[in-house]
Amino acid sequence: WARDDTPLPDPEPDFPGPYTVLVVDGDPGGADLREAVARLALEGPRAGIHVVCLAETAAASPASPVTETYEAACSVSPTFRQCGAVALLSGDVATALRLMRVARVGGASGPVGPVGHGTIATVDAVSPAWAERFARALAPLRTDGATSERQPRVSAPLPQAARLLDELGLARATPASLMARWADAADDTEALGGRVRAVLGAGPRGPVCADLAAQGPHLLIEGPPGSGRTELLRAVVASLAAAERPDRLGIVLVDGRGGPGAGGGSGEGLRLCTDVPHVTTYLTAHDPVRMREFAQSLSAELKRRAELLGRSDFAEWHTGRELSGRMVAQRTATARGGAQAEAGAGTAAGAGDLDSPPSSTMRLRPRAARRQTEAAPPLPRLVVVVDDLDALVSPALGSTGRPAAGSVMRALEAVAREGERLGVHLVAATGPCARTAETEPARRATLRVTLDAPAPGPDEPAPGRGRLACADGRVTPFQGGRVTGRIPRTATLRPTVVPLEWHRMGDPPARRPVRELGNGPTDLALLASALERAAREVAAAQVPSLL
Repeated sequence: WARDDTPLPDPEPDFPGPYTVLVVDGDPGGADLREAVARLALEGPRAGIHVVCLAETAAASPASPVTETYEAACSVSPTFRQCGAVALLSGDVATALRLMRVARVGGASGPVGPVGHGTIATVDAVSPAWAERFARALAPLRTDGATSERQPRVSAPLPQAARLLDELGLARATPASLMARWADAADDTEALGGRVRAVLGAGPRGPVCADLAAQGPHLLIEGPPGSGRTELLRAVVASLAAAERPDRLGIVLVDGRGGPGAGGGSGEGLRLCTDVPHVTTYLTAHDPVRMREFAQSLSAELKRRAELLGRSDFAEWHTGRELSGRMVAQRTATARGGAQAEAGAGTAAGAGDLDSPPSSTMRLRPRAARRQTEAAPPLPRLVVVVDDLDALVSPALGSTGRPAAGSVMRALEAVAREGERLGVHLVAATGPCARTAETEPARRATLRVTLDAPAPGPDEPAPGRGRLACADGRVTPFQGGRVTGRIPRTATLRPTVVPLEWHRMGDPPARRPVRELGNGPTDLALLASALERAAREVAAAQVPSLL
């Protein structure tokens, strides 16, 4: 929208910004101030300054004369006449809007006013509460600087508790939202072979992430009993699964203590994560035979990857595979003829995109059937998650898994030494133990999380408060995101009778007291269900189990 009655120099075609919007409500007051605002309305757009004038007039209907309403607005706010467009509100609740251009009526010597019929619309009115929430969302200030400089993010105090799904942006975990994340990971050229980005919780500048591929390869979590180690491992498993498809990422779970009562407060340990489709193997350290079998299988997997990669590392191998996949050899006429002959003979049934029935009609196979025939990637990323690593380093006397703990530790140390090149990552949690610091998983962990001891009291943070230390020396505090919290289901109590004073009779009714039943599904269960449905939708093949 621009005035066409006064010739003005063309505005800058590529104004770099920033742009400024001046809102004038009513008469600014004073001749000098009116003149300054009118000049801004005429010449401000060349400098990125735009003026919005508000003028209140008598109530009008859609049938009211537009010229009279416009003149009434100009008398209330003189700057209104200098604007190049006018929006008139009418109706019982002022929701009917007519947007019109402003030009001279009746030639160059005619008065200025709205012309044409304009554009009719309905205002999307919002409540004052919504407007206040929106304004507060825009309220964080940014420091002045060059427009090309990246503005720093505003720091905020850590919350007392955090919900992992909120930090993941999955307040409503649906298969569609998860498939969109997986598609984004597949297009990420910096995460060849699979994305391994874990969200730990809420930090001072947003979610705190640990990228095992870029910052890792291994993560060590240390903390005293009750500090939230197991819950943080569950959050790592959930966030890893939400970031990548099951056929590009496999997760192996190891409960170091094993047996009933291990792990978190509910006594389930990492078993709660077994419903996640990415989890291929779950081991509890109480069966020596199964522990030795696991150690042998994990060592064999490392050997298989080493033979497949050769002298290349994981990223180089996938880079070469990505480039070779884009190079499609040109088919010759002879090859095409041979392929058609084989298809006619029925020797290639099910190998192509076309099925050849007995009739002369060729039918396309359903898309789902074609997707199922696609082979899973031969070398996905693998993450080994170990809870209570100290129990494997120093098994308790009388522990049923004590005879085979050394075998499992040797396999985990091999992962710590060779995993970076082979695409195998280790995430381990340990309690206070002097011998753990001497092991390979502790020495080779480039990402370290230190959790604080829990403090009683209603004003103290929930378990999971800690700090993430990176190899470059950066330390980020965070509040661990909880993923096993139950969605509260409420039920009202019995009807109660309370006295009501006469001066309170005009107040709105008070909210009835409620109580949490505590039997709702957990966030982890909801996420696992959505992950399972999303995996079926994309026909993702699961990584083979180690046991």
